[in-house]
Amino acid sequence: MYSENFLLYFISPSFYSSSSAQQSLNGQVLDAEKKQPVASANVYLANSSVGTITDEKGNFLIKNFPAGRYDLVVSCIGYVTQVITVSAAQLPPILTVMLKPAVNELQEVVVEPYEKNGWEKWGSFFMENFIGTHAFASDCKFRNPEAVKFRMSKKRNTLRAIANEQLIIENKALGYILKYDLVNFEYNFTTKVLLYQGYPLFEEMDAKRSGQERRWNRNREDVYGGSVMHFMRSLYRNKLLEEHFEVRRIFKVSDAEKKRVRQLYRPGDPSLRNDTAAYYRKVLNDPESLTILIDKILPGDSIAYAIDSVTVGFSFKGYLEVKFPPKYTPAEYRKFLPRGVQSMPLTSEVFLTTSDPISVLYNGSFFEPTGMITSGYWGWAEKMCTMLPSDYWPPSKKKNPVSNCTGF
Repeated sequence: MYSENFLLYFISPSFYSSSSAQQSLNGQVLDAEKKQPVASANVYLANSSVGTITDEKGNFLIKNFPAGRYDLVVSCIGYVTQVITVSAAQLPPILTVMLKPAVNELQEVVVEPYEKNGWEKWGSFFMENFIGTHAFASDCKFRNPEAVKFRMSKKRNTLRAIANEQLIIENKALGYILKYDLVNFEYNFTTKVLLYQGYPLFEEMDAKRSGQERRWNRNREDVYGGSVMHFMRSLYRNKLLEEHFEVRRIFKVSDAEKKRVRQLYRPGDPSLRNDTAAYYRKVLNDPESLTILIDKILPGDSIAYAIDSVTVGFSFKGYLEVKFPPKYTPAEYRKFLPRGVQSMPLTSEVFLTTSDPISVLYNGSFFEPTGMITSGYWGWAEKMCTMLPSDYWPPSKKKNPVSNCTGF
């Protein structure tokens, strides 16, 4: 497994809750240059199960547009994907979307051309870091791997994956067909940080047996418990403790002495006294930084606050440890635990790269998501094989209506 540190940027489409009545969105998709209708274009609300395709005249209709504001994604092979923010409170009579023809990046002559036989070389790596290595990954069928091409930058030590069509993933463990417009997939082998960005559409699979739907519901509820979605929804309602999350502060102190010693120590230097050389070696073998865990569980209102009646701001200094004691690490993850540790509660680490708060919404969506990095369990687990749509709610929560009120 290449990404042993499991550092992960999350990219999540924005969503605002609202009390607007459900209505329909009518529109047409046209070629921006020819002004001709674009048929069979995908039109959907990102990270949801709401979507359609255009007819031969480029027309589309989304009935019962749900309350709130969404990223409306319009994509079609041969065109640049268009993303438009649309609010149920202000739906236009007709929405006209102009799609620009795409430059075929996969065929461009560039300094870093895509890898010859790229899937043979990088396919397993992509599957592990995009689909995941959770047990449910074995029940995921990637229908069009030929759509993915790779570019490796030796200068930046970075791998990029590029796709010129929707990626189709059949998840038989959760009962979804996932259609994913990949915007960016980038892994830095130096920092071991994975960044992936895109727009997913979920389609419910038809159960062929009576027990299949029950299995899907069990699996969905299982991956939901302790997930980032579960955490963000609990944070929004100021119910972290009630939902069994334990959040503690972590402080990391950089080792300035190690940096000083690196400048002074030269192995084999005859001018160094033996005790000095031994000290230098000891310092260089110490961890890069000192990690201090403050063993005090934080209440939700110490790291989050209401921005308005529908949005919560998530903000803190340093790092957070997020633990979910009701569940223990699955067998597939245990090989990454410290030596001698057989199992432990789901434990993740969160770091904000920005001083601006992360905005959290009632359904667990959050933005700007590039401002948050996770590691530990979430960095490993939050992949396509465990992804749920933003309109999923566990059976015990399904009576929960669209909320216009935070828990703060």
